[in-house]
Amino acid sequence: MKKVLLWETSSAVAGGQKMTLLVMDLLKENYEFHCLIPQEGPLTAELKKRNIPYTLMGDQSMPSGVKGKQVYFQYAWLSVKNILNSLRAICRFRPDLLYAPGPASLPWSAICGAVTGKPVVWHLHHLFQDGPTKKLLNFTCRWKSVRKIIAISKVVGDQIDHPVGTQKVECICNPVETERFTAGDPACLPENLKVWLSGKTGSLILLESGVLRSIKRQDLFACVVDALKKRQIPVAGILLGDAITEEDADFKKQLLCLIDEMGLQDDIYLAGHQKNVQDYLAAADFLFVPGIEGLSLAALEAMAARCDIVATQAGGVGELLQAADCGCLYPHEANPDQIADLIVEAYRMDRTQKLQNGIDFCADHTPSAYRKSMEQCFADCVKNSGR
Repeated sequence: MKKVLLWETSSAVAGGQKMTLLVMDLLKENYEFHCLIPQEGPLTAELKKRNIPYTLMGDQSMPSGVKGKQVYFQYAWLSVKNILNSLRAICRFRPDLLYAPGPASLPWSAICGAVTGKPVVWHLHHLFQDGPTKKLLNFTCRWKSVRKIIAISKVVGDQIDHPVGTQKVECICNPVETERFTAGDPACLPENLKVWLSGKTGSLILLESGVLRSIKRQDLFACVVDALKKRQIPVAGILLGDAITEEDADFKKQLLCLIDEMGLQDDIYLAGHQKNVQDYLAAADFLFVPGIEGLSLAALEAMAARCDIVATQAGGVGELLQAADCGCLYPHEANPDQIADLIVEAYRMDRTQKLQNGIDFCADHTPSAYRKSMEQCFADCVKNSGR
């Protein structure tokens, strides 16, 4: 059995960590994993359930979005510490492959691979918002240690534009557990939410699922709910997810203030983090995806659940819905009124074929097919390393 050393720079379990856990679940028959993670948290709880060993590396949190000079110095010092600790872990664990699915760890893995001679696989999930990050990745991607770059969408892969790096890029779309999401049942929602919805009979149910974070644009969700109300459209908005970082917590406070200012306290329900996402999707008329994302796991799950989608055409979610020929897309610069008009128009149309298109797309992107692609990628990198 081959050994894989894996970096995760967050101790939470959000979309990226869910995919990391899925990769380990799918490949566990042929690969033994050891994880390098910041600290104890929800992710370590999941690793313990799976009996996957891990090493704590210390806090690795970085501000999201465009970064200033102070953050670059912070990242440089963080990188030195992490690389040294990672090299110690490599000496102890003696892996056959280094796997980096997190943005901060991509250069670290390339350096560790160059020093130790271990092959490296990058897994790109994000769209990077600042130029220096892209430059750093396009510099290190050309190193021989980086054997394969997996991108979850074309728009994510296109961020690697160095000629050497582009030859290493392979797009592998995330999978979705169709059986789980088609089995969603509104009757399984929490009692307090069912009571709230009982007072919203006949309302359009708009859902957004994800971490409460500024780049996810839940503030736009609130504005769209307000625009629908002004059109005399009965609407029930549900925000599924919660803050993770201190930065997220600050955004959540601002969001709650905005909801109060708009008088939407009775129109938007904050459900917090929930595991039974499929039941929320079964109850919703539309999933709203306003943020620019690498792909949008939430959109994939909605497609499998036969829930319609309204999303920005920017980023990976636009690419996804166009490829699947489902959902409704709006220009990223659209205002709440324009988005509300699109939702109303879609709500009144027969969307049966579009929903079926989403189901058909998910049928081609199963965990089984994903496992084969990932196994082939890992096997090729290990084989080409001469091991």
